[in-house]
Amino acid sequence: MPHKPCFYTQQKLAPQSVAWLDEKESRHAVNVLRLKKGEAIEVFDGQGHAFEARVGDLKEGALSVFLAGEARSRELPVHITLAVSAVASDRMEFLIQKVCELGALEIWPVVTERSMVKLSEERWTKKITRWRKIAQESCKQCGRSKIPEIEKARTFDSLLGQFEKFDLVLIPTLGAENKELLPVLKESQAFRILALIGPEGDFSPREVKEACFRGARPVTLGPLVLRTETAAVVLTALLGFFFREIRS
Repeated sequence: MPHKPCFYTQQKLAPQSVAWLDEKESRHAVNVLRLKKGEAIEVFDGQGHAFEARVGDLKEGALSVFLAGEARSRELPVHITLAVSAVASDRMEFLIQKVCELGALEIWPVVTERSMVKLSEERWTKKITRWRKIAQESCKQCGRSKIPEIEKARTFDSLLGQFEKFDLVLIPTLGAENKELLPVLKESQAFRILALIGPEGDFSPREVKEACFRGARPVTLGPLVLRTETAAVVLTALLGFFFREIRS
């Protein structure tokens, strides 16, 4: 956890300037955390900028903060996108919270042939809105400066057309001859990584075949069969560890 309380603002941030927290953030700072004028905090904009700051004055429900220098970045040195077969609400919320804490930068809900969650467009919109709020709160808690993008749900077939945007596409699966993850990462010079996380029962044979034909690398996450949210958390953690601790 960050050593200072962290607050989010949509305002453009610049060093040696004054920013204002919105009513919700201000209320949390004053009424919940009981912060006093002059106390040290961090403020971030969700776009990769975070600043050391000091609490200022409360005026008409908005708290002013004085921005000093930029805070140390806690972001990973790689861009991780997770394309996840959506699961039940509580499990999906857990997944989003944890992969945000672990450094993922994009989360794409995907409807696969074996997906159990298939919603109307209206219900998808409501889900995405809630998931984005969870991502924002998770980033505040763990001290990140970037809030991951959570995009609209897409079909697996439309996902295939996005592979060319990435340096490395991983598909953990039992449905193809796979390799250990570490050798695949060691031979890669990837910066933009797409990780496909399947539903209960894995991707269908057709989906695995199509993904591999388009260049996805089938990998194993070990001998045990993992649930969707577990696989997402494990893979994100392993990628973060490799690229931050092993490669750097």
